Amino acid sequence: MSQQVITYPASKRSDIFEQMHESQNWYSIEYDGWRLPATDDARADCGKWLTKGCLNVAAHKNSQFPGKIYIKTFQKSCYRSCCEVCFKKWMARESNKATRRIEKYEKLSKKPAKHIVISVPSWKYYIPIRELRKEAYQILKKVNCIGGTLIFHPFRYSKKVREWYYSPHFHVIGFGWISYTEEVYNENGWIVKNKGVRDSTFATFYYQLSHAGIKKGYHTLTWFGDLSYSKLKIEKEENSDTCPLCEAKLKLIFHYGLYGYVPPPETEVELYEDPEGWHIVESKIPERKASKPCFVIYKKHKPLYDMI
Repeated sequence: MSQQVITYPASKRSDIFEQMHESQNWYSIEYDGWRLPATDDARADCGKWLTKGCLNVAAHKNSQFPGKIYIKTFQKSCYRSCCEVCFKKWMARESNKATRRIEKYEKLSKKPAKHIVISVPSWKYYIPIRELRKEAYQILKKVNCIGGTLIFHPFRYSKKVREWYYSPHFHVIGFGWISYTEEVYNENGWIVKNKGVRDSTFATFYYQLSHAGIKKGYHTLTWFGDLSYSKLKIEKEENSDTCPLCEAKLKLIFHYGLYGYVPPPETEVELYEDPEGWHIVESKIPERKASKPCFVIYKKHKPLYDMI
């Protein structure tokens, strides 16, 4: 008998997420250092739009854009899960890495990934998370989950009162013929639900990370079984931070035109431009004492501070 594969969408969650994020206790709920994402202040330059590019016109002479430079705008990010500005960048980066790992195993095994939820018995709620995670791995092995990723969720959301409450559970994107869930419940009290196959692995990760538990010194997302780091190797992603014309590493640049400094547009663009007015930004520490480096822009040998 073949196992039925159930598919259902995972990407239509934005409205639900916004409601949860605007709940009364998103910023205040905490257990043993575990909190929800986006609960800390951003750094001074988080979300700031900057430009990077390649000004080496000579190296572009034999390309399809001779005499041009390459420029690319981007938004500065700290990629911290706790940052109120950058947490979505963190979610996207982690979701992309996790999706690549899942898809690699899907290709090798010819099996689809499933979304599984395992809930901790109430009498074990206050056991240290490290111990709960170890027991969760054992439970997954008993229900024939052969590998995947484990995402810890310390809290659940009540739509009725619009608040979060402590209820530890794990979300799994994994593989295997999930069975013996009733036997596991009767024996150990753990509730295992097989949610089936998602339409979008990336969207599933993105949504689950949006309200996952975060704590300094702990990984929100961990891998186990056949998808552990010791068993599954993933090729490194190609470096997208290089010039498409000469493959040189992109540098932070700025435009200083006839009327002074021109800030970049607050949107992602990639252009091939004339080199006039473009300069490389060099990060240096001034002679005066400072706790952090600041940008020094060199134009006609005169340093200009704090322009970008």
